[in-house]
Amino acid sequence: MKNENDVKEWIRFADMDVLSANYLNEIQHSKPLEIICYHCQQASEKMLKALIIAFDGELQKTHDLGLLTEQLSEYISIPDNILDAADELTPYGVKIRYPQELNIEEIHVSKALSNMQLIYEFVSKEIKKLEKAENEN
Repeated sequence: MKNENDVKEWIRFADMDVLSANYLNEIQHSKPLEIICYHCQQASEKMLKALIIAFDGELQKTHDLGLLTEQLSEYISIPDNILDAADELTPYGVKIRYPQELNIEEIHVSKALSNMQLIYEFVSKEIKKLEKAENEN
């Protein structure tokens, strides 16, 4: 992979968001629901951007995960569950930063954590495929 160091750096930053979201969800009481959802969106955004870089694509300055998955669809097929997860997480990237923009409850946090995990695993699998294909050449 031509951009391997950049990909690893994006994943490292995504990992920090994953750890933060999970830590806040497991340890913090009362839970900062909005911040947990924000970290879920951020981790997913960074993973999708890592995959775009892995394909040598040009990054868009956006928090819209739907746009990022659309860009990725130029290289690979994106499963519906990943598209749905991206759509559900997108509002947490911007709207969550401002009071009274979204009404977040525990169920939203559970779904955001699940969606984050789906995207993380999908991207990780796709990056491994790219690495394997490159090693075979």
